Amino acid sequence: MSVLCNWEGLPGVTTRKGVVRKVFSGTNSMLALNELKAGTMPNLHSHPEEQLTYILTGKAEFVLGEEVLMLKAGDLLLIPPGVPHSLKVLGDETVLNIDVFSPIRQDYL
Repeated sequence: MSVLCNWEGLPGVTTRKGVVRKVFSGTNSMLALNELKAGTMPNLHSHPEEQLTYILTGKAEFVLGEEVLMLKAGDLLLIPPGVPHSLKVLGDETVLNIDVFSPIRQDYL
């Protein structure tokens, strides 16, 4: 059985000021589309799921454990389970990124 959706039709959830997330999930994997406005405060956190991040638009400073990485549109990043990380928008352009989680994040459902 297939499930077809469009990002435009999925509800957005404001997770904190300046951040809206939309989620599409299967049984074993999950996609999250995040929109982060300029001036959004970083949120250092970790979780037990592996995360793949793809930057669609904008520029960001990404803290991954002890590393500070500069990300731009087209960049991909692997975030291992349990590693603290955060994203800070650089400049005035909104950052759109897609995150893939495996297994799915129950707290996003």
